[in-house]
Amino acid sequence: MNSRKLLFQLLGKGLNGLSYLAPQKAGDLTFRIFATPPPPNVRDKEKAFLDTAAERLDFKHDGKNIAVYTWGPADGPVCMTAYGWGYNAGRWRHYVPALVEAGYRVVAFDPTGHGLADKGVLHFPRMVAIERRILELTKGCELALVHSFGGGCLIEALAGLPKAYHPKRMCVMGVFTTVRWIFLTFTKSLNLRPVVFSKLENKVYDIAQRSLDEYDVAASAAKLPHVQALIIHDPADTVTPFNNAERNHSHWPGSALYRAEGAGHHLGTAGVTKTVLSFLLEGQLPEGVAVNDGSIEPIPAVLTVEELAASGGVSDYYV
Repeated sequence: MNSRKLLFQLLGKGLNGLSYLAPQKAGDLTFRIFATPPPPNVRDKEKAFLDTAAERLDFKHDGKNIAVYTWGPADGPVCMTAYGWGYNAGRWRHYVPALVEAGYRVVAFDPTGHGLADKGVLHFPRMVAIERRILELTKGCELALVHSFGGGCLIEALAGLPKAYHPKRMCVMGVFTTVRWIFLTFTKSLNLRPVVFSKLENKVYDIAQRSLDEYDVAASAAKLPHVQALIIHDPADTVTPFNNAERNHSHWPGSALYRAEGAGHHLGTAGVTKTVLSFLLEGQLPEGVAVNDGSIEPIPAVLTVEELAASGGVSDYYV
């Protein structure tokens, strides 16, 4: 057993023990652990790239500074980017030059607890609010390039904004399908009692005045049939299993699903980068993609730990 698994076993036992005495405190503490990003690790090559930004559009959200970077002409059409949990805006350094050369203004950001932003707790409603604020600042976007957690949140953000703010084309890489799925895989990794999950749901409602089930990325994607979407996912992704992409694809009319074999969750291979840029800049789909022509039956959401295990959609991110 590795040290990470041992730590999670001990943490789970402690939270379960607390749940017998103070179940809501156990739920609140579990949520705080869940929503606290890992310490940022901005490597020298990423910092050097961020230093080339043409403009900074930083702002405060819930008292925390959000770092916002732009490259390219100030009056150019916007390409909005959003990355996954634990990354930083340097993740886009291989994409920016080609997009800028094509005349786009690329916008990237570090949310709370990530990159060069202030430390703090980050959860789905907060991330959605941050992304909406950026889209309002830029008056929407022409293109969107998103990955994992940031991508799921941006789909939700777009679904709540006027159509004028929506991109023409959007590349969706390694994105989960429901917030419930994230919580289920987290609580399963800790082997938490059902009562703790129930109190987690209470905490989400207290924060957002919305139930956990209302945060459904696939349902939000269904509201964007006018957006040309390329969903890229490795069938062997162990962080966000492939059935997340399949469900998003089944709900998103007109979306194309590309199997990026061997690219992992990061999807940082040269081949994927080329595929993304070809789609964003030229609308070119890779060979062999499946397109949702309306004949695909929408896949229902996973609602319980038992369904999660049966679906094969258990993430190993936490263990």
